[in-house]
Amino acid sequence: MPRHWLKLSRAALAIAVLALATAAFVDFRGSVPTRLGHALASVQFVPAALALATGASATLAAAAILVATLAIGRIYCSVLCPLGLLQDAVARLAGWLRRKPLLLRFARPATWVRQLFLWSTVAGIAAGWSGLTLALLDPYSIFGRIGSMLFRPLVTVVNNWLVGPANAAGIDALYRVPPQWAAVGALALPAALALLIAILAASRGRLYCNSICPVGTLLGLLSARSAWRLEIDRALCRKCGDCLRVCKAQCIDLRTATIDHSRCVACYNCIGACDELGIHHRFKWRPEGGHRKPETGCQQPAAPATPATVVKNLASQTTPPPDASRRAFITGTAAALTAAAGASVAAAVGLADKSPPTLPVASGPVCPPGSGGVARFLDRCTACQLCVSACPTHVLQPAFLHYGWSGVMKPRLDFNLSFCNFECHRCAEVCPDGAILPMDLAEKKRTRLGLAHIDYEKCVVKANGTDCAACSEHCPTQAVSTEPYGNNLRLPRMHDELCIGCGACEYACPVRPTRAITVKADSVHSKAALKIEAPAAAPTPAPGEEFPF
Repeated sequence: MPRHWLKLSRAALAIAVLALATAAFVDFRGSVPTRLGHALASVQFVPAALALATGASATLAAAAILVATLAIGRIYCSVLCPLGLLQDAVARLAGWLRRKPLLLRFARPATWVRQLFLWSTVAGIAAGWSGLTLALLDPYSIFGRIGSMLFRPLVTVVNNWLVGPANAAGIDALYRVPPQWAAVGALALPAALALLIAILAASRGRLYCNSICPVGTLLGLLSARSAWRLEIDRALCRKCGDCLRVCKAQCIDLRTATIDHSRCVACYNCIGACDELGIHHRFKWRPEGGHRKPETGCQQPAAPATPATVVKNLASQTTPPPDASRRAFITGTAAALTAAAGASVAAAVGLADKSPPTLPVASGPVCPPGSGGVARFLDRCTACQLCVSACPTHVLQPAFLHYGWSGVMKPRLDFNLSFCNFECHRCAEVCPDGAILPMDLAEKKRTRLGLAHIDYEKCVVKANGTDCAACSEHCPTQAVSTEPYGNNLRLPRMHDELCIGCGACEYACPVRPTRAITVKADSVHSKAALKIEAPAAAPTPAPGEEFPF
């Protein structure tokens, strides 16, 4: 049992993280606490690094992950990354369906593929398209879209199927909830990625993590030089292959009794599978010139150095190492890491700030309160969909081409489906990367996202002679009032200075297919005025009459 404790502890933590992360994204009843979703998101590498680089948060989770990787390897990939844990679950399920173990033999690393995706990520960040680049490649955001856009509506459908039998059995805890399906265009990419990842996980384990994922490649650079690394004891190894049967990264080479630590995800399955206790951690940061125990006999005194010996030693030091592919990977990845760090620092100080092109005021969708505006939101949002899952009114929906290609899958406010609750700001409470900044509720109530416009030719009051006033009755800031019109009718009238663009008026408007009152997005958010009620005038007593108090 002692040799299994690492594997069992790691597996228990991984199961808990995957279950909680799935619950946060699949939550269709709003029962998962907001703090839980934010806590799990804030310890993910890319959101934490982005929040720190943009000044949205002072969390050091990204630095802690780098330090932990440099100490014991890619423990983040096997414990905290929900996309990696999802791949493990798919591989385990495929193994049960296959009914026989899948032997993944050692495979040479796809060095050029890994560098291609890492360099593409660096280039995208340096070019000012960090929002789009990270939305496409960040593993946490990919998992979030799979959970929110695929799993959540499916779970909702299953829930609705069970409502009838449950109510018949006297169970009232279940109730019907309309499933929230994203647009077909926005749904296509997460569906394709989910299929690709599932196929790779079922057939090749963690191949996606070790070939495509830029976070896995970056952490692999540090893991290859970590302090405590797994090592095969050649004196104990019988080359039985038990470790190969449980290795999910294809990083164990029994022919040379070595482990490729840049691809090892620290799952510790190999330790638990080795009956000979031939795989264990060893501290590898000892100086190479340290004391060594002689193999046989006594050590001979070192020969005096001669000019010929010095030249020979220098020549041997310049000889390339035998594993050229590993050296190329480390060199290329180190250069990419340096470029990424430089780009991040430059962006932070404004030297490389290339914001995406701003959209016209009247053509783009409305982005969430706290995002600051369309350009800032697109530059920082990684489209993880956590805010979409947390929104109680479901007004936040994944966009397709509403923002343009740079905003595919990023949240927008869809006032055809719902409205932004005046008393809510859950999207900012769960956003992990600073795309939606937290603010107090009083400030949120004055933040103008857009401006409502009335088309009187479509308004039922003027067009049909029918009394309505739905827009004014639902406006929380009294930006829409009514004034007498015609024969005992009330015509809506806008007060632009009070409008915050929450969409309550548009959602309440009965006109179809296009509402008579619609909200046009502001490219940059601003502050609306406050409605100040005039004090009621004191009653004036009639001549000779006293006040009643």
